[in-house]
Amino acid sequence: MDTPDLESLLTDVRTMLRRSVVDAKHEWHLPVVSTIDLQGRPTSRTVVLRRVDWEDGSAPILTFHTDVRSRKPSELQAASDIAWLFYDRRRKVQLRVSGVAQIHHRDAIADAGWERTSLSSRRCYLAPNPPSMILKSWDPNLPAELRKASPDQAASEAGRDAFAVVSTSVGLMERLELHHDGHLRSQWTWSGGNVQGDWLAP
Repeated sequence: MDTPDLESLLTDVRTMLRRSVVDAKHEWHLPVVSTIDLQGRPTSRTVVLRRVDWEDGSAPILTFHTDVRSRKPSELQAASDIAWLFYDRRRKVQLRVSGVAQIHHRDAIADAGWERTSLSSRRCYLAPNPPSMILKSWDPNLPAELRKASPDQAASEAGRDAFAVVSTSVGLMERLELHHDGHLRSQWTWSGGNVQGDWLAP
């Protein structure tokens, strides 16, 4: 195995993240994000990576969407630290990301995210009950007329107020690539507009 340099590995990470936003079949399209709940316990869930903003020399910003009535916004308001986990089974590449989250609701960033959201995805924000609400019996938590259909444009707008964007300003990124003849493990940290890359012991 030829040992790549840190710069090429970071370029690979950026390429894979950007590709996973537009390719629903990409291994990194559905990462796991972890937060601290209101009882101080770690909690994780799978989200859809919706956007990657990453210019040369700047820290990456990763984005997912959520229902503002769910637990995530209140957890992140209490403790804004967040962690992401990506794994590509084919390439055997794990990416761990940590940073600080910001919730966008009823602002320009949320408006832009809503405009990019498909009608089938907007259906989720029309749920009559807040996500995680305890129910007396099973219920799909969708309006009856939308259980097998997407709303039209006008009807979808009723979900706008429940829609929020969560963006993560990345502070640390760690990449691990598994090989029989020696794993590759590296990390990058962003601070004050600078990035520092380092090799780590696998």
